[in-house]
Amino acid sequence: MNQSSMRKKSLYDYQVVIFDLDGTLYYQQPFRLRMIRFLARHVLTHPCCIKDFLIIYKYRKVREKWELYEKRCAQEPRYSALGLEDRQYQYVADQMKTERTRVKKVIAFFMLEMPLRFLPAYRDEILANAIDALHRQHKTVVVYSDYPVEKKLKALGIRADRCYTSADACIGAMKPDPKGIAVILSDTNCPAADALMVGDRYEKDGLAARDNGVDYLIVGKTRKERSAVG
Repeated sequence: MNQSSMRKKSLYDYQVVIFDLDGTLYYQQPFRLRMIRFLARHVLTHPCCIKDFLIIYKYRKVREKWELYEKRCAQEPRYSALGLEDRQYQYVADQMKTERTRVKKVIAFFMLEMPLRFLPAYRDEILANAIDALHRQHKTVVVYSDYPVEKKLKALGIRADRCYTSADACIGAMKPDPKGIAVILSDTNCPAADALMVGDRYEKDGLAARDNGVDYLIVGKTRKERSAVG
């Protein structure tokens, strides 16, 4: 079900609406099932790629709990010169006893490039239509994700006025760290009271918004749950 902390009647009453991407602008559960089937078939037909599958698994685990792994990295001086993404790639490489370049290549292909062909089938038409309506009302639409944004938005056929990722130099921190939304408020010159964060997880999107004094709307997982959005 939807969960919200909104002081205005609808998302159209806000000047800036910030959307999460993964799990928000497309239905993630059925998409993930399709990707798991694809990866399983790929490993069966290419047994030499089994380590790639394990790299993906480890990378996802590290990304989801990065605040814990970040503390470990902070104790290692060799990580300090790396940006956020490279720190994560290097940490996974160290754990998997491989090279950072291999981790980066595996993630780029299996998580960033190859899934683009499947995304359109899982687009959330309700939120896509809401974004179109926001554009018509001359509201500012922002997409802010922990993962790269532009290619996924293009695949989904969704337009944003501004795009941000946690790895951007101006942010360099993953949700629920409040820095990303703070940067967005500053860049758009928007008071917190006039901004809304729309995401799919309170523990990430909701907390990042709350800690900036920004209202949030956490959408449900299914089309029926999201039918009341707006």
